[in-house]
Amino acid sequence: MKIQYLTQYYQPFLDKFYARFPDFNSLSYQQMLQLLLNQYFADTGAAYHYTFKHGHEAFIIIANCEALQKKWAFENNVKYSESNWEKEIALAQIKHFKPTVFYIESIFGFFGTFLNEAKLYCNKVVAWISTPFSPSLPLHNIDVIFSSTQQFVKSFNEYGIKAYYLLPAFDSRVLDEIKNPQPKSIPLSFVGGWSDVHENRKQFLKYFAKQAPVKIWGYGYQQFYSRRTWAYYKHRFFPDNPEIEKAFVEEVWGLNMYDVLQKSLITLNIHEALLKGDVGNMRMFEASGVGTMLLNDYGNNLAQLFEIDKEIVSYKSFPEALEKYNYYCTHPEKAIEIGLNAQKRTLRDYNYDVYMENLLSYLKQHI
Repeated sequence: MKIQYLTQYYQPFLDKFYARFPDFNSLSYQQMLQLLLNQYFADTGAAYHYTFKHGHEAFIIIANCEALQKKWAFENNVKYSESNWEKEIALAQIKHFKPTVFYIESIFGFFGTFLNEAKLYCNKVVAWISTPFSPSLPLHNIDVIFSSTQQFVKSFNEYGIKAYYLLPAFDSRVLDEIKNPQPKSIPLSFVGGWSDVHENRKQFLKYFAKQAPVKIWGYGYQQFYSRRTWAYYKHRFFPDNPEIEKAFVEEVWGLNMYDVLQKSLITLNIHEALLKGDVGNMRMFEASGVGTMLLNDYGNNLAQLFEIDKEIVSYKSFPEALEKYNYYCTHPEKAIEIGLNAQKRTLRDYNYDVYMENLLSYLKQHI
């Protein structure tokens, strides 16, 4: 089987990456790709690696990494227009690789017309969708959808598209790349973004930032205004969320993110309403994978994923979460024990070998 993955990387991460590696453009395409994947920024890179490990061919398209994509085009004598290079180069890569399965993440700008063209050069188109999307999103040219949101799986199947529930996984190679374990020098952390889709998260973090010494890493917390504007002075002297701004540290990605998580004694997690009472986001497996105790919102399926109070600690209200934080921060040995128990569970049940076996099993039913 030949699987080709299409994803995009967060632009601020790419900008920092380019600054860190100023000679990036001088490398060959394969060297550039490997250097980028070595940052462990996103789960698609792990899927790409483990596809090879399980005996299949793979190709990954990081569609918005301009230097990487244009290097591939140069080395393969592919012409493109500057106004549409992302889609034109990506389509050329699909034509070149001719995948059995073209796997697209939730890069909705590539849905519709682009997938119509892509489908001419592959056997099946599959997608991963676990994020909110517009009802008008074109899905007619997708054969199979994977999601970690059970409500989405139900809806897609009712719509007539075969869909499967698939949990995220932890890439155990990360443990070889970071110093693990390290002293738990961060008492309480949250790692994740701040955006309009994170309503539960915003309320939770506002509450916790007022009550406990949480430190926050992620995107969307900083706002930039032009000087000498009303917005600039309003934000400077009367910020909307002063406690959040005080708690915010910086953006972290890839290995740096894992490093923050594994230095944390306790890390917070909360899910949004779209999961309809279930839990199972990527953070659960990132944090447990590096051996950190999760203080996680209770979900209908939580006990199926981790043993509560042995491998994970749950809460049903913000005050209960605060109460449990206060207990475990004064009993750090118990928090460390729970984190290590969770790590054992994740390395056994939620590793990428298990993930890939499940993914391949589903795909083989459709090719």
